[in-house]
Amino acid sequence: MISPRIPVSILLCGFLFAGCTSDSPNNKKTIDENAFARLLPEVESIPVAFLGSYHMSNPGADQFNLEADDVLVPKRQEEIKEVIELLKAFKPTKIAVEAPYGGSTAINRYEAYLNDSLELRRSEEEQIGFRLAKSMGHSTIYPIDVKMNLNNDGIGKLVGANPEEFGPLMAGLEKSGKGAINILGEWLQNGTIREMLYKMNDPEVEEIALSLYFQYFVPIVEGEDYAGADMVNTWYHRNIQIFSNLHKIAEANDRILVVYGQGHIPPLKHFTEMSPYFEVEDVRQYLGE
Repeated sequence: MISPRIPVSILLCGFLFAGCTSDSPNNKKTIDENAFARLLPEVESIPVAFLGSYHMSNPGADQFNLEADDVLVPKRQEEIKEVIELLKAFKPTKIAVEAPYGGSTAINRYEAYLNDSLELRRSEEEQIGFRLAKSMGHSTIYPIDVKMNLNNDGIGKLVGANPEEFGPLMAGLEKSGKGAINILGEWLQNGTIREMLYKMNDPEVEEIALSLYFQYFVPIVEGEDYAGADMVNTWYHRNIQIFSNLHKIAEANDRILVVYGQGHIPPLKHFTEMSPYFEVEDVRQYLGE
């Protein structure tokens, strides 16, 4: 037990830094900047590239949904082939996709695709994930998703009870959400799939996408009812579990490409950057400008 008579600051100096001294100009030492880094495990980090995509199958599962054109038409199929050839340069050993971890459907469909007995669906999971895995000679695909309901009922109640305070937030969300969809629609309509994916994986675009949660949901709080923060917490809860599944599939010397809905990429990338076990490679260096 630490004696209460010993200042904690002194203990921290003694434990972490040999350079903690008094402020006397004649008695200063440089703090060892690598002291904290040495507390981390010494491991060979695994490269991970995140490919954030729009939902090619138009599932309509999000609050704001892009109406994408048919990826099975010849023009889009050629564009997908271009993306696959470019991503092969990352040399992935595993492809992780947005399908339930522990489920067999995606794995079985991939095995059927390997046997040339399956027509690919209009999803990024299959059009990009399956195609790339097959082109790399992979024997299987790696689902890592966790399904979790983002319940907005609590937010609806607070907004309904206090529309003057929270109504403008919801109006702002509606404007921002529709504006983002319009931009994505223009990118897709006027460009190729490669160009679309390059723009969607720009760090600034990712940051804006994530900031909307903090701009419009976190401020929805009344007394001890943190409905907005609770919803954001659920979103992070789902993504940290997805990230845990990334740990489950990772092995030494792996290079993992993650193909996911773009909204998941900012938190997943942040978790990866915080972990000594992985390192992020910017997928855009393989997609070109």
